[in-house]
Amino acid sequence: MRQFYLVNEIGSTYFFDHRNDTLISNVGDLGFSKDLTYLQYGNSYTLVNSKLSQGSLNFQVIFLKGYQGYNDFLNYIKKSNDNLRLFYKYDSSVKYCYVVLKSITKSEIESGVLQCSLTLDKLSMWLLKETYTINIDEAKNGKIYTFTYPYNYSISYSGTITVVNNGEVRAPLNIIINGSVNSPILEILQNGLVISSLHLLVKSSSCEIEINSEETNQYMVMTENDYKRNIYELQDFTCDNFLFLEKGSFQIRFYSGTTSSKTTCKITKIEGYSGH
Repeated sequence: MRQFYLVNEIGSTYFFDHRNDTLISNVGDLGFSKDLTYLQYGNSYTLVNSKLSQGSLNFQVIFLKGYQGYNDFLNYIKKSNDNLRLFYKYDSSVKYCYVVLKSITKSEIESGVLQCSLTLDKLSMWLLKETYTINIDEAKNGKIYTFTYPYNYSISYSGTITVVNNGEVRAPLNIIINGSVNSPILEILQNGLVISSLHLLVKSSSCEIEINSEETNQYMVMTENDYKRNIYELQDFTCDNFLFLEKGSFQIRFYSGTTSSKTTCKITKIEGYSGH
């Protein structure tokens, strides 16, 4: 059974089901199209560029509470500042994409319900998050403890995990480090060679550091003693620091740089898919 729901930037959810007395039908355009550019050689063609079209999602929405349900939905949209994620759950698969409301129709109530046409413009591919956790404890030689949400595939020895990007494009990483650090380093390896790395020139006995590599929202922040600050200038500019995984299998290795206490590094990979 498939399910659709919207989530805004503060985590408030609008379900298209009995919880909001809102039903959804005639779902279209869950696939994709591409803008293709070719060069012609005689009677043959060579593909030189392939670009995913933006696309829109079209639905028929039935508000069981009539105009009141319609207004409740519009109020939810107004409070969301155009920063919406549409989740699509089918069996055990859950993906989401960023969307913005393009249009919604309003007609007369029939048989006590209001049926509308809803169009959402897509702002991203269909995305799938997978999270891994490395717990660095020098007394235990960097054991790995699995993180329970949303997905995990953590196999590690001495602070190294194997991660596979099954998506269609390179996957940005969101990294959260908690605990004691002294110039922490995170490395991406392939076939035993370091191909990309993060190095922060910070030292703390207890802090939380977050690095987000999504191209539309890149940032580096550190929270220490309840004070949150930008640490962009404290990165080692000889390293990539905003990290991505190309398609394929990689190893990720983390060093906290300190042995004074436990440190946790949580890594979230965001895979991209054209369709769902």
